[in-house]
Amino acid sequence: MQPKSLMAACVLGVVVLSGPAVAGQFVTETFGNNTSCSHQGTLTVQEDIVRFDLTAIPRSSEVYRAVLRVPSNGHENGQSVHVVAVDLAGAKRLSARPPLYNSFDATQPAKAWVANPAANKGLAVEKSGGVEFNEAVLEVSYSGEAKGPAKQVTDLKALHQAGQTFLTWKEIEDVVGADSPQFVDFEKNVLDARTRRDVAYRVYRHSSPITVESLGRAELVAEIPEALSCWNLNAIRNTEHPNQGTPTKRSALRPGYNLALNHMMGRYRIAGGGEPLPRSTGLTVLTVREPGRFYYAVTSAINGAESVDELGSGAVLSTPVDEKPSRFPATIYQRTNSAKEGSVVSAVDVYNSWLEPPYHNVPIVSETFIVRWKRLEKGNTDNRLPLWLNHGHYGGTASSMGSPGWYGAREYVKGALTIGITEGSLWQGFHECIGTLRGYEDGVVHNYPQRRVLGAAHWAIENEDFYVDPQRVSLYGQFGWWALRHGDLFAAVMSNGHANMAIGKQSQNHGWKWGPYPEGSKNWLGIDQWEHMNLPKWIRENPTVELPFWICHPAYGAYPSHSIGDFGFMPWPEMLHAMASTKRAFAANWSSNGPGPVGPLYDLVTRIELHQSLPAFTDCSLDHSPGDGDHADAEKGGGINIHQRWDPETIVDEPGKWEITLFVQPACPRESLTTDLTPRRCQKFKPQPGEKYKWQNAAGDRVLQAGEVTADQWGLVTVPGVRITKTKSRIRISK
Repeated sequence: MQPKSLMAACVLGVVVLSGPAVAGQFVTETFGNNTSCSHQGTLTVQEDIVRFDLTAIPRSSEVYRAVLRVPSNGHENGQSVHVVAVDLAGAKRLSARPPLYNSFDATQPAKAWVANPAANKGLAVEKSGGVEFNEAVLEVSYSGEAKGPAKQVTDLKALHQAGQTFLTWKEIEDVVGADSPQFVDFEKNVLDARTRRDVAYRVYRHSSPITVESLGRAELVAEIPEALSCWNLNAIRNTEHPNQGTPTKRSALRPGYNLALNHMMGRYRIAGGGEPLPRSTGLTVLTVREPGRFYYAVTSAINGAESVDELGSGAVLSTPVDEKPSRFPATIYQRTNSAKEGSVVSAVDVYNSWLEPPYHNVPIVSETFIVRWKRLEKGNTDNRLPLWLNHGHYGGTASSMGSPGWYGAREYVKGALTIGITEGSLWQGFHECIGTLRGYEDGVVHNYPQRRVLGAAHWAIENEDFYVDPQRVSLYGQFGWWALRHGDLFAAVMSNGHANMAIGKQSQNHGWKWGPYPEGSKNWLGIDQWEHMNLPKWIRENPTVELPFWICHPAYGAYPSHSIGDFGFMPWPEMLHAMASTKRAFAANWSSNGPGPVGPLYDLVTRIELHQSLPAFTDCSLDHSPGDGDHADAEKGGGINIHQRWDPETIVDEPGKWEITLFVQPACPRESLTTDLTPRRCQKFKPQPGEKYKWQNAAGDRVLQAGEVTADQWGLVTVPGVRITKTKSRIRISK
């Protein structure tokens, strides 16, 4: 039996053409050794030469497209697959075909071989990448006689929104047969249908109206498997390990998860406020790169073959779609997950986005969650809400973040609109070849998960129903320190301290995602990805770049084995020393299960604004030492800059003058402390290197301290040894 991955590339019972081509008809046939191919027994593999016999195609035929399909289950991640036509003048290496990059464009050699069979010397496999070419199939589309035309789709429609074109159509068969089946029944019906025949829907695009005569010249932009595209597989409850309480299983329909068998299946909505799509609806979402007007058509392919003698009105669009790009993709409400009685959360609203580059290397559907806090009043034009983005922890799943119960123990940013975002792995990005037939040399590393978070932030800010204050956007994530590079968006960032992925434990296990391990690859910026993930180094090399306020603490889990032990403590001190030595605004703790002593600082986050100065504290008398890399050497029980507090609303930031009110937080075991103070992220206070400033620390009319300081080589003014108590005092710096 052939692998299922190849079933879409083959066809049963198509008559071999022997006469002249029939003008105006469109045919796709498959060549290989699999029993379901149009022309079985037409593949030979000798050493590294793969040859398909295409003599069944009349020489007078016009070849429109040829696709080389190979089994992906043998491909090794990151390994290149290089195939080139033998003895064909001007032949180039076959290119992987977007958007999935799971097949190769063989149009050039196929055209030459049909026109001149003697020129067919086959394909040379220069690099196999682990692929078994004896199971390869060549799929050729050409002008020919359509024998037994396949049933056509109907009711093709288009909706363009947020820079994406949503195409829907009625499929040729109702495979599922129910509107709300349980997953166990849904899976059985779909897989049973695939054992009979494999149906895929092919979506074509052209700048002119599409007819049978022009179909071969239209661009094939998507291939959609039968029955799945309208059903929301992301919504299926899943677990990392088999769940004995709720029966689960692995499924080919959504690999990588243990899926709940009793989950009630639902279908996508594609418009805000719209109803779910009817069952047996085909769906594809295409992201627009350049503005234009395009026509679309959809055909059905049975086991990889098409046979089209006409295109009914329901299979083509008679009017073009006016397409325009957008900054971020459509994010559309799908459903609401209600909370149990007594929860601090009333519900979680779930939204979906259909992502392609630059948000993911291949098309996927992602979920975004809006949390409804019971004590959060709806915003309005006079009371805009701070925004808190939460991309969770390492190993977090969509089903967990979509659950209202997931947020109960994490309500630290009170009064903020909360958005949960999942499916990011370690959130540092990955090579664009991962999950495709491309190799490391065929691309670079991209920060896809981070772009999703940034896109979700801009979506929320521009959503008129959310009333978000763009000055108060913050982010939490176990590995969310990447957001410190985005001081133009985030006012505050909360994460752990594992900010150098080039060292430590667990991150090395993910090294293959960033290029050949340990060498690595370049990223989208042209920088070595391992170098780019060394955030402390970047912070030291860019001392004048202003960062968000950073709160650092272990992630949730058993301390220290889960929070620190899994990943190693080594990068933490490096990051903390980098922040302190460059006088950045932060507070850190490394000896708790979760935020611990820095938890109260979460209440300050919603008061910090993006275009507002920050106090950076260093050398506090109550600081603990994180050591130099070994957690056993770190002082336990405390942290850095835990007890200093300030009033963000009364900061004065003017040319030549800066003021702030400081105090010691009430829970501090000491009544007073001393700390160095440096104004950061100043908007108007811009000292020049070498300029002298006077300062004073006063409680009302009583001056407690005073002195003179000089701006350093970065233009930073640091006031040493400021003494603050639980009674507020005012620090003034003036030229």
